[in-house]
Amino acid sequence: MIRLKNLLTEDKKKKNNTKTFSLSSTDPYEYKLENGKWYTKFKTNKSWLNMKNHLENDDYKEASGLLNAYLEKNPDIISGSDKESDKDKKKTEKSDVSGNIIIGDSQTPYVAKQSSKVKMVSALQQGGKGVNWLRDQVAEYPLSANIKNVVLCIGTNGGYGGSGDERGLFAALKDTFPNAKIYAVQGSWGWGGVSKYNEQQVRKYYQDEYASRGATLINPPIGNIEPHGHKPVYKKIGAAIDNLL
Repeated sequence: MIRLKNLLTEDKKKKNNTKTFSLSSTDPYEYKLENGKWYTKFKTNKSWLNMKNHLENDDYKEASGLLNAYLEKNPDIISGSDKESDKDKKKTEKSDVSGNIIIGDSQTPYVAKQSSKVKMVSALQQGGKGVNWLRDQVAEYPLSANIKNVVLCIGTNGGYGGSGDERGLFAALKDTFPNAKIYAVQGSWGWGGVSKYNEQQVRKYYQDEYASRGATLINPPIGNIEPHGHKPVYKKIGAAIDNLL
């Protein structure tokens, strides 16, 4: 991930702390402005990162201010498509996705099969992935104002570390699913990479990182099991989801 704060710091040193920011031909990053937000990526990469989701709020304000100032002085730096970014809005999702979706890691399909009210979105579900992956996928997903409820099944692969990616995930959820309520399935423990965790630690993680951001927690958690398979607990979780939606 771009260390933009470090780049800005170095630039300030070179500019005697003036509020200016210039790009050079040796800069490995590209920037673009869409819908009033700045995005960046390595020139060799295809995927753009939403800088607002990857930087602390104050850092994003500082960075976007400097980049906007640069853009005013160098209007030809962006492509024609970027200049007409107001027309380059996220397209409203037109698939047959229902009003209630479930997204996340490898435990997601087992939950989805036990609920009659949610549909899994394949573009937003993949085994072995953590919160950072889901954050970026949600940020790139088309605007879906028709989605009323989003159930998250994520966190296990990150070891319940609370790395800060959760903040970005919720920002992306708000942008992509502006009318949705958020629910969170609490994960598993006592196996593999989460063998050192217990119920109290896992519940605290979901309380601190999900409930505190407005998500409704689903009970029971997946629990102290190896979760890959049609385990009885998934029926309880599916029923709990259906009762809430």
